Amino acid sequence: MRKSLLVLLLGLAVAGCGGNDVSGETTSESANPVVRAGAADNGQERRLRVGQRLMVALPSNPSTGYSWSIAEVDAAVAKQDGEADFEPDPAVPVAPGAGGTSVWSFVGAAAGVTALRMEYTRPWEHGLTPAETFSLTIKVE
Repeated sequence: MRKSLLVLLLGLAVAGCGGNDVSGETTSESANPVVRAGAADNGQERRLRVGQRLMVALPSNPSTGYSWSIAEVDAAVAKQDGEADFEPDPAVPVAPGAGGTSVWSFVGAAAGVTALRMEYTRPWEHGLTPAETFSLTIKVE
């Protein structure tokens, strides 16, 4: 009985690991590959289809008090999907004060054009020029 249960559980575990779609159908992610943008793409344009994801990755160091915030975007065209994530720099040992990358996710919501403008500021400092800015033109088709 124990051996049969073990074989059954092992078979279910192996079957659950098989995530490849071999039916020849196109998956949503392959039909809508993720579009990426980073600091080097400042001022450029990105095209999305409705439902397609845009990932914006910008250098950041939260220990300085600075953080990226969205200053402008038309959420009816490209909506933010969840909160920003912080990814530590893989080339630097994990340590207090180490920098990394803030990653923002947007999804094309409806056909149109919007500016995405982001500012790197300290939230408690009002009326000051941002330390850095980032902008993209997003065209959703």
